[in-house]
Amino acid sequence: MMQPDSERHGGIGVSVENIIGNNDVMNFDMMAEIEKELLNNPYDMISLVFLLYEVPDTALQRLIVFQRVSSDPGSSTNLNMLHDWFQHAKHNPNWKHEFVEALLICQLYSIVRKMGINVPAARKFYQTDSITVKMYVNPMKKALYKLCESINSDNLLKLKKALLTYDTDTTEYDSCELVFLKLLCDKFITINQYHYNKKVLGFKVDVDKLIKIVENLPGLRKLVLEIDMLQESMNDLPKTSVTVATSTPTLHMKVDESRQGAEDQVYDKMSFNDLFEEIAALKLDDKEVFETLKSDRKQLDNDIYEIKSNKKIGTCVIINQVNFYPSKDSIEFTGQNTTLDKRIGSDYDVTTLENTMRSLNFTVISETDLDHKKMMKFIMDVVKNKVTEDDSIFMLCILSHGVRGHVYAADSVKVKIDDIQNMLDSDEAVNIHNIPKLLIVQACQVDEGRHPDLVADSPQSNYVLRKTHFLIYYATAPDLEAYRNEKKGTIFIQMLCAQIKKFANVEHVHDIFTKVNHRVTALCTKIRCAQVPIFQSTLTKKLYLQMPQ
Repeated sequence: MMQPDSERHGGIGVSVENIIGNNDVMNFDMMAEIEKELLNNPYDMISLVFLLYEVPDTALQRLIVFQRVSSDPGSSTNLNMLHDWFQHAKHNPNWKHEFVEALLICQLYSIVRKMGINVPAARKFYQTDSITVKMYVNPMKKALYKLCESINSDNLLKLKKALLTYDTDTTEYDSCELVFLKLLCDKFITINQYHYNKKVLGFKVDVDKLIKIVENLPGLRKLVLEIDMLQESMNDLPKTSVTVATSTPTLHMKVDESRQGAEDQVYDKMSFNDLFEEIAALKLDDKEVFETLKSDRKQLDNDIYEIKSNKKIGTCVIINQVNFYPSKDSIEFTGQNTTLDKRIGSDYDVTTLENTMRSLNFTVISETDLDHKKMMKFIMDVVKNKVTEDDSIFMLCILSHGVRGHVYAADSVKVKIDDIQNMLDSDEAVNIHNIPKLLIVQACQVDEGRHPDLVADSPQSNYVLRKTHFLIYYATAPDLEAYRNEKKGTIFIQMLCAQIKKFANVEHVHDIFTKVNHRVTALCTKIRCAQVPIFQSTLTKKLYLQMPQ
């Protein structure tokens, strides 16, 4: 039986190694008692099995059954997982050290005390706070456990999504330890020990693919660097530097961009709220707009695009990328690490866009968080199956992070605006060939890794429109950023909708967008934000969003 909850056998000055070596309570009965105690906290049992079991397949299968049994409130089944480990490990002369170290790593201090061991002395002896110290538990197992402790539910979901892009399905596992065991079983990561006469001679560790994913998750930079250095030391490799994208703290106002590590700017809340109040003042009641605003044109000209019917103007597609996760394509194809923050506040833009375009009799179709393949497929499916011969206009709005000439999909893959335009002009998109196409892009246009003193010599083909009947409107010009308020949406989309609602049937889009440019630039200047919208057009006629008055 375990001893009372005291430290009488283990004062600070007493050798922890001697106490453990002479400890005669560490036996089958003790393992059974500890396992019984841990039934009240299944997560602690999962952690211990993760650290102690050498064969990941065995650990995973036992834990799957354990989770199923422990979730049944009427079950009293004891799977004897610690007993079975002890049966195998007791032939190792260091098994007691390994077990106590695992208990300390999992912070099961009450159990350690009941074994008659002084916790502060033991923690100092095993140095459980440092993942780079090699003691008795496999150091990479210890490091991965620390990583599990640091991965929150949001990052765990992103990790699972990222692994799916590597054809590794871990969606059924609730804990990070089980996910890592699955990766060990599939050889996605490897942690091997080389033994001789029951002594560990060395390690062969490969966690590179996992590191490349996790370094794209926010808040884990320091730990990822430590794990990479541990891998190098265990494999006895020369040290190399790892480029890790840093995370950005949540601010009241955010930048829709991918660059991380740049200095964040916190702007005055009152001035930013005043900006949105000024935008709100431009929104008039729909009835008032269409009854009081009149165009000074006496008759329709031949130089305008035809609006076939005000009952159905066209189709508006909205793609709202809010949550981002790393993927195999974003990691391996680009060769860059990008941590993309959640775009809090973007839902306000979607609601405003939907209400605005529906009030103009557009059919609105929205989707959220699409990876790059689903994103392109979704656009084409709408063009093929939703656009009809009654449509006069096709509009596509993409709200995301971005860099020059690109927007990010939910799987952190950059999608070229050129590729989207080419798809809309392809043979498959015959339904929209002869009608005007508006592409609205709410995203930054800053070059990745661009140095402020360097000028790119390459031609800017991304900004040359060669297709007819296109108008592409960017929230901001090249080299600048686009700003978003987490409680009210983006400056650009909110101002755009306000101006469209006010002038849709009295001015064509070129003039409306020019008003938006003027107002966004002026308002951003007031609050010291450098944002200048820009649009480029190959429209051959004037385009109205409603039948002109």
